[in-house]
Amino acid sequence: MSFHYRISCIVFLCILSSCQPATPEKNLSPEATRVEQLAIKQMRSFDVPGLAVGVIKNGEVLYAGAHGFQGLDSPKPLTTHSLFHMASVSKPFVATAMAQLLEQGKIQLDDKLTDHLPYFTMADGMYKEITLNHMLNHSSGIPDVEDYEWDNPQYDDGAVERFARSHANIKLDFAPGTEFSYSNAAFDILCDVIARASGLTFEAYVKQHIFEPVGMTNSTFLKPEVPAELATKPHILGDDLRRVVSKVYPYNRRHAGSSTLHSNVEDMLLWAQVNLNKGIINGNRIYQESSFRLLTTSQIKINTNRSVGLSWFQKSLKGSNMVYHSGGDLGYSTFFGFLPEQKSAIVIMTNTDGFWAQDAASTILANTIFGDSLNWKAPIHYKLKDHILTEGIEKTRQVYFDERDQSPQNYLFSGDYIDNLGYWLIDRGQAQKALEVFMLNVELEPEDSGWPDSVADAYVAMDSTEAAIKWYKKALEMKPTQNFTIRKLNRLLQD
Repeated sequence: MSFHYRISCIVFLCILSSCQPATPEKNLSPEATRVEQLAIKQMRSFDVPGLAVGVIKNGEVLYAGAHGFQGLDSPKPLTTHSLFHMASVSKPFVATAMAQLLEQGKIQLDDKLTDHLPYFTMADGMYKEITLNHMLNHSSGIPDVEDYEWDNPQYDDGAVERFARSHANIKLDFAPGTEFSYSNAAFDILCDVIARASGLTFEAYVKQHIFEPVGMTNSTFLKPEVPAELATKPHILGDDLRRVVSKVYPYNRRHAGSSTLHSNVEDMLLWAQVNLNKGIINGNRIYQESSFRLLTTSQIKINTNRSVGLSWFQKSLKGSNMVYHSGGDLGYSTFFGFLPEQKSAIVIMTNTDGFWAQDAASTILANTIFGDSLNWKAPIHYKLKDHILTEGIEKTRQVYFDERDQSPQNYLFSGDYIDNLGYWLIDRGQAQKALEVFMLNVELEPEDSGWPDSVADAYVAMDSTEAAIKWYKKALEMKPTQNFTIRKLNRLLQD
């Protein structure tokens, strides 16, 4: 039994027995107890090393708790003070800083980006039409980041300007203002705008104008400022499909605006109160109510249930408007959202990637704010992954059918999740195991043309070209217009 496996078991057993509570024992209300029960169930479902959650209901803190450990390599109990990399939950802080600068008369949202960064250039002339508003609502056309260089981080004050200057040979994806396309890069470049307009580094501006007035004393955009005793560690799926500490930490000052907020439950609940009160906390006004409306008013409709304002996304939850932002980076999954009409909010942070933080938050809110009895369900492949490598496909099949027949209330059984398990195996050099998993999917959902395509991918990984061609053709017999299969088959035939 490996060290990481033993530690994972320790985490699981401690959760079950409450042998190492992360917060002092206290009498919880039935609603708060429900939050805690759901949080622990969500941890188990995804093998999460550590999860912290905070909920505000009707303007009051209903629950703030932390469960599990800061890192599996040296298990230290998680607390509500523990600091998480918040990933894209960073972006609304950028937008709030921009709203403050607008109030100060230092920017206008229809300003061109080049008005503030005259050295910013791209490979086509359309970049000159990019406005600050375009960047804040993801309609700038600036392509997303391809490599965050987490393994080669930059720490100096000039990092953000160098990132802005690095776009000289990059073309826009589309004309500014004509489409929606999520762009981390746009928010990273906005950090340079904030620095130029304010005379402070982005991180210093946020500290002076948001964190300190709000009382977020432990929050920072600078990883070197995170105290070692409060730091969490990122976790990923290892080669054995169990959680391990990532050798790389997701930090690079080039990407401060899109990703590098570090915060904890207690600070994020203060941030929730600011937004629920439309800019006021403890008698201090952080931004004007007009800025709240500007930040949270939908500008682009993404689909029937989702839109975006200035960084903030919005969707309907039980008929009410939820303003939110989720986050996911190497080793971390996070979510922050609030319901203005209900004066309620939630923050969830975990030190592992792949966790469904948004779904987890929606489930908790539905149960505690709206009185729904909505049950949390995990994708079945997180259960199956614990068996495929050690016990083989027959045991995996047995577990699948047992859970489907006996515990359908606990899992989601879509073939998409089994497909994901197969590709996890391919990524770890386990093509034969992947093939067995894909064949299970073909058995379970024989009418789906995607699963023969996956079988073919496994054969490609095994260098079995003839078998791969056979299965790509089988997929196309089922769906002749399946373009991704056509492209892969043509590449094989041309080789």
